[in-house]
Amino acid sequence: MPLEKIEIIGFRGFSSKQIIQFSIPNGELGSGLTIITGANNSGKSSIIECLKARGGYQSPSFTVGARNSSVDRVDIAYFIDGKEEKISSLKKGSSETRKDEVNNQFQVFVLPSRRAFNPFFGRGAHTREQYLQNTELPAQRSSMMNNFQYRLFNILENQEAFNEILHKVLPFKPEWSIDQSDQGQYFLKFYNGDNSHTSDGMGEGIVSIFAIIDSLYDSKPGDVIVIDEPELSLHPALQKRVFNLLNDFSKDRQIIISTHSPYFVDIKSIINGSQLVRVINDGSGTEIYQLSADGRGVIEKLASGNIYNPHTFGLDARELFFQEDRVIVVEGQEDVLLFPNIAEQLDLDISASFFGWGAGGASNISFICFLLQDLGFKKVAAILDGDKADEIPKLKSEFPDFHFVHICAEDIRTKKERKATEAVDGLLDSKRIIKDEHKDHTSQLITELNGYMNSL
Repeated sequence: MPLEKIEIIGFRGFSSKQIIQFSIPNGELGSGLTIITGANNSGKSSIIECLKARGGYQSPSFTVGARNSSVDRVDIAYFIDGKEEKISSLKKGSSETRKDEVNNQFQVFVLPSRRAFNPFFGRGAHTREQYLQNTELPAQRSSMMNNFQYRLFNILENQEAFNEILHKVLPFKPEWSIDQSDQGQYFLKFYNGDNSHTSDGMGEGIVSIFAIIDSLYDSKPGDVIVIDEPELSLHPALQKRVFNLLNDFSKDRQIIISTHSPYFVDIKSIINGSQLVRVINDGSGTEIYQLSADGRGVIEKLASGNIYNPHTFGLDARELFFQEDRVIVVEGQEDVLLFPNIAEQLDLDISASFFGWGAGGASNISFICFLLQDLGFKKVAAILDGDKADEIPKLKSEFPDFHFVHICAEDIRTKKERKATEAVDGLLDSKRIIKDEHKDHTSQLITELNGYMNSL
């Protein structure tokens, strides 16, 4: 019973109807993983809240601050196993809603980005089903997880299953239990050798990992698990381990994450079926852009057999999925390093970010531009070497809204003649100083690029 897609209008930044398609697991690593990226305040957490809104038995109430003022009503449609469910405002300007055809047997486990919990708590044990039935969308975004402490009692009774997964993330094996103070309050107790400390001093990273593992350890194939910003408070090494865990679980579960971390974007997983969603908000409302089937094919083409350019989709390149806009694509890694230096020599700045370590050759620039267009980037430019200038008309025809230029030399660097290659007259001399005869043209090129990037 997969969650196929969701349609949202009127909730927070969603001033127009937007659609998100979710990955459906097929047994391949990462196949059930949906990755939501975007800048702060773009609307990623709003999507998570909309998924949480269908939980519990009560219809959610959407406060005046949660309703988009230009619409003043909320309509959310969920498509599950071919059937449509709806949560809709009773009328424009009202906080109250109605649930239509919502199947309470199909539940979505939503883990918020704010994963703190009260370190001292009362007694109670919530199974997964009980926890989800008592989880509803709060009127205001809270800094605390609701009812998570009751899950701890359930975990304590199932420590073997929990710890088996926990040890896949943590390099050490934490010893913990639940204790009770003389005042009757319960708390977590952690052991470190002969010493112990309470949950009051529990690090945010450990809290986050505990909550993530809790969302997984008693799940079953076909479940839907949503985690907002799994990377929070985690060292990069732990981020990698958490991603590998989620990636593995997504073989037979739907795992939906929103993230700011390139460690949670994996090219092989995308090829296997992971959905990549980019959320933007330029001030006129939240928009959703999603990698298409053709875009997936482009990634597969660039990633396969590219042994001489492994950096094409390395960590720096994957940062692309988190940039707001204004991206420059160049042929190779030398260009990424040298163009900012050239601008500095000319007392200019470049008002854009470079894509990774280059496209891996001029022939790949059209593929990178296709991906950027697919994901909703509006301001994209490419700088080609002078010996590739004849490719620019075709690029302009394919991507009329993007900007394409070429330098006035064959290459960025001057290169001496070798046995297998001829000498190349470059933009820079042997000391990497821009040649006098190229200064005017290059200054004009950078000025035009900046004008394009900063235009409305």
